[in-house]
Amino acid sequence: MDNNTARDEFSDVFARVQSQLADLAAVQKQQAALSVSAAAADQTVEVTVNAQGQLTKVVIDESYLDDHEFEDLGGVILQAARAAAQDAGRQVAELLAPIGERYTSLPSFSDFVEGATNISDLLPDGFGWSAVPGARKQDTEAFTGKRLDGGDPVRVRS
Repeated sequence: MDNNTARDEFSDVFARVQSQLADLAAVQKQQAALSVSAAAADQTVEVTVNAQGQLTKVVIDESYLDDHEFEDLGGVILQAARAAAQDAGRQVAELLAPIGERYTSLPSFSDFVEGATNISDLLPDGFGWSAVPGARKQDTEAFTGKRLDGGDPVRVRS
């Protein structure tokens, strides 16, 4: 490959990387604003989580105790939080999917410079654009509305 061809190819890749970084910044803003809620126990308990699945809000309606036991409240909150966190993870994965697909189509530095280190070689093990944390069985069941204990389904809202 001659120098002009290599320069043109590298310029194209560099422009794609810059576009990728701009898209990543936009996705990070969307993630920062992401908030997912889930309700359980006949809509009397509602929790909200952020993009990382961290609990940010819990609302318990006074009528919860009319039809539900106080001893079950902790489990109900956990179940709703798991459902909301699972949905938040799904939404983050959807946001990152196009970036991950484009990332895999980018050539590596070693395609241009023999012996060059690739960026992916510098990343910690397990890091990847398409990596999505594996869902545990109980999270998946909560997200789909199937309760492990056979109780009322959990409803998720974005």
